[in-house]
Amino acid sequence: SFQLINFSLSASQLGNRPLEATPENIQRGLQYLRSLNAEGGTMMIEGIKAALDFPHDPERLRFVCFLTDGFIGNEAEILGEVHKRLGASRIFSFGVGSSVNRYLLDHMAKVGRGTVAYLGSRDEGAKVMDAFFTRISYPGLTDIALDWGGLQVSEVFPRFTPDLFVGRPVIVTGRFQGEATAPIRVTGKVAGQRLDFSVPVDQETTAAHKALPSVWARMKIADLSDESTYAPNPELPDQIKQVALDYGLMSAFTAFVAVDSSQQTAGAEG
Repeated sequence: SFQLINFSLSASQLGNRPLEATPENIQRGLQYLRSLNAEGGTMMIEGIKAALDFPHDPERLRFVCFLTDGFIGNEAEILGEVHKRLGASRIFSFGVGSSVNRYLLDHMAKVGRGTVAYLGSRDEGAKVMDAFFTRISYPGLTDIALDWGGLQVSEVFPRFTPDLFVGRPVIVTGRFQGEATAPIRVTGKVAGQRLDFSVPVDQETTAAHKALPSVWARMKIADLSDESTYAPNPELPDQIKQVALDYGLMSAFTAFVAVDSSQQTAGAEG
């Protein structure tokens, strides 16, 4: 089933519910698209509300694809509405041209547990669109859940595990204590069917990788930064700054000072 929503200063749609993808309805949708004209401003917030407020069919995985060629502001308001209304939907954003708000489209896809793609002036439109729809049409694994095999795991990021799509790995980090008494078990759905498999745990090898704490810290900073865009909290800047200082990382509230010691000036305190 499908539905088409046009948004400018306001939002309009082909119907008040998703339509079955029959040949007749597809032709009806194409005629609706041909009747549209570019006009007014680009109020994406109205399109967001219209798309995510449809009643959800629990037997289907809903993909909401946002396509725009305009620069859209009010990022905090839009991301807040996405976070509040997303439910079981997935959001895929698609920017056309050189003037789109990439920060917004990237974060819409991230908060919406989807992916993002762009079509530039020198790109081949059909090729980019085909790759985009191929990726979103065949998710490798959805509704992913992790059983940590007895490990006491905390502060897992991202907080909501995204779906696995071809060519887009899913990376999950967390802090753990204790010892694994069993392999980590990963469950999810493929084409509506449940899939369950195990991943062996090698804690000695894990402990030897000194860079892993920084990887986790970067993902925590990214998660807190995302949260600050849709759920303002005066404590978040201090939390981000403290993680950055503890792990020696760059953030919006920290910086590095580079000192060049390759040359020494003359004098007692050169």
